[in-house]
Amino acid sequence: MRDSTHKGIVGFIVKYKVTFLLVIMSAALIKQNFFVNDFPNVIKQKQKSINDIVLTNKQLEIENQDLTKQIHGYTQEDMTLVESKARFKYGLIKEGEVYYQIEQIKDTDNIQEPAESTL
Repeated sequence: MRDSTHKGIVGFIVKYKVTFLLVIMSAALIKQNFFVNDFPNVIKQKQKSINDIVLTNKQLEIENQDLTKQIHGYTQEDMTLVESKARFKYGLIKEGEVYYQIEQIKDTDNIQEPAESTL
């Protein structure tokens, strides 16, 4: 037999210590989930974000398909025009080409320099 030296609330806690511990842990978890983490609303916000991203991805796929159709619809003359614009505006080159940049030469008047001047 047990010796019941504890009486009152202390005796109750000693007798049901595992249950009491589980109740405290459950209360802490409920507080954390519902009050600190705002549990149901967080799930709804994340799902809304996911739905927005999925919608944006679908719109981008449609735009990509339209642009692909537009590119395939170009004639060779149009492609030459697009290529020349890309070369001029963005400095693009084809594979295997070498790019040379020629800068403008400025003429200077050497009359003011003495004949003995060296580089």
